[in-house]
Amino acid sequence: MIRRESKQVGFVESFLSQPSAESVLDRINSSVDWKPIRRRIEKLYRQEGPGRPAYPAVTLFKALLLQSWYDLSDSAAEEAIADRLSFRRFLGLTLEERVPDHSTIHRFRDRIAAISDRLFEMVNRQLEAKRLTLKKGTLVDASLINSVACPPAKGEGSADRDASWGGRREKPVYGYKAHVGMDRGSELIRRAEFTTARVHDSRMFQAMVSGDEEAAFADKAYRSRKHSQWLQEQGIRDGIMVQAQHPYPLSESQIEHNRSVVRVRQGVERFFGTLKRIYKFRRCRYWTLSRNRCHFFVLCICYNLRRAVRLAVA
Repeated sequence: MIRRESKQVGFVESFLSQPSAESVLDRINSSVDWKPIRRRIEKLYRQEGPGRPAYPAVTLFKALLLQSWYDLSDSAAEEAIADRLSFRRFLGLTLEERVPDHSTIHRFRDRIAAISDRLFEMVNRQLEAKRLTLKKGTLVDASLINSVACPPAKGEGSADRDASWGGRREKPVYGYKAHVGMDRGSELIRRAEFTTARVHDSRMFQAMVSGDEEAAFADKAYRSRKHSQWLQEQGIRDGIMVQAQHPYPLSESQIEHNRSVVRVRQGVERFFGTLKRIYKFRRCRYWTLSRNRCHFFVLCICYNLRRAVRLAVA
């Protein structure tokens, strides 16, 4: 059973919750239409039935966003929400209301795992409606993310049954792989997917291209005749770096093409730097592909919402 949001705010909450200046959380809260997100999540719940009423769907979804922005575990999120007025205001909780406990947050994450990609798309549609996406080009890239489990010894199994080996032979990584398609200029993530580490980058190229951009840029791992032909058919300029074929070296024009692509791709490299340094996503937090995939899409939503606030005030 899912509870609807309550619009009743007491006098004390009204007085204490007024910030001296509008915070980032306040700007994000007012910039998003939460109604379609609420309706989509509520489809996962029974509207009627016995038992204690649950928290509103958007409240629990926002709790996941706070977790990602502030690098909080489920237990730490419960404590922080109870302690910080700005968090309560963002979640729409009064001072008298109990905050979601760690088990409620954990169960909610598992419940929305199957639709996390759709929630990401719903938020993106709102950003696109505000004309924040420029569609001048898409920067395609992928990055390996370590599993929460220790790499298994040769011939042994792993506690994380969905993780796999990937990366270069001299420096393999046991875990997963995050794939993104970033909008050139706005640096918003338009497409995303999360797979096991063994999935090669090039397999996800077409899925990371939206189809309405002017060009697609990617490194040498994505270069193939198939991708070049597909981009031509879509009317999208080919910005994939060229790889030399032995024994023929690259021409001067090909070298200059690669240099121009490297300059353009800096935006997507900054995203992965932010993901790993700021959002602490060098290593997965959960077991199984489903939970880590959900976490990744929530991180992408968080990144886009923060980025959208910066673009709005620029």
